[in-house]
Amino acid sequence: MWTCPACDTRNPIEASLCAACSTPFGRLFEEREVRPEVDPQTAAVWSMVLPGLGHWRLGRKGDAIARFAMFGWAFGALLILLVSRFGKGGLGPTYPLFLTFLLAAVTIYVLSVVDAYRIAADDPPLVSPRALLWGSVGLIVLSILIATFVTLPAARQ
Repeated sequence: MWTCPACDTRNPIEASLCAACSTPFGRLFEEREVRPEVDPQTAAVWSMVLPGLGHWRLGRKGDAIARFAMFGWAFGALLILLVSRFGKGGLGPTYPLFLTFLLAAVTIYVLSVVDAYRIAADDPPLVSPRALLWGSVGLIVLSILIATFVTLPAARQ
């Protein structure tokens, strides 16, 4: 007999899958990943310092790097827009692009804090890694479209 590592059901040794939950026999031999225990408030505070740091402290390095990169890109683009338009009478035609990156940076910041708290509290995150990936793709496409429509009138003149 072997005991399923997922549901503790006892199965005959000949069974390659658990009769209750279909977990493969091979899972018995996988080492379980030990994730650090972090207080939810501590994880949230780390993510307030920089989106992704709370995830890093929780042992979710892939999520952390994705959040670092997305926030860094959105916030960096926001700063570049502000610096490039400084002293030129406002944001002008780049205003929609500025709003897009501002909204993206604030959203990534808030969701990173909330998700770090939820993960530390053993709740599922609001944003899955897949949703984060598709959100970044959407942001890229939207920023390209906005930048294209902002620069097209200038190129025609």
